[in-house]
Amino acid sequence: MLNNLYLKVSKEMDIPVEVVEEAYKSYWKFIRHTIQELPLKNDLTEEEFAKLKTNFNIVSLGKLSCTYDRMLNVKKRLEYIKNIREKKND
Repeated sequence: MLNNLYLKVSKEMDIPVEVVEEAYKSYWKFIRHTIQELPLKNDLTEEEFAKLKTNFNIVSLGKLSCTYDRMLNVKKRLEYIKNIREKKND
């Protein structure tokens, strides 16, 4: 499926398929790397969190984002799951 899209864009833009594929992959690698580099596992204040780039607007998909409240809720849920697993193993 992606190969067909690469070929279509390649023909429309008159550039090699390899260049189209590399551009697409590098776009997603950048987003992934940027998100992985965020210090979300640390205990951040809301002010520290607000200084981070925690959203990406992706054309045709919408906005990938993380709010401070969402981050806190995910941390709480992970801690809850960890506690359940520990109790189960005891």
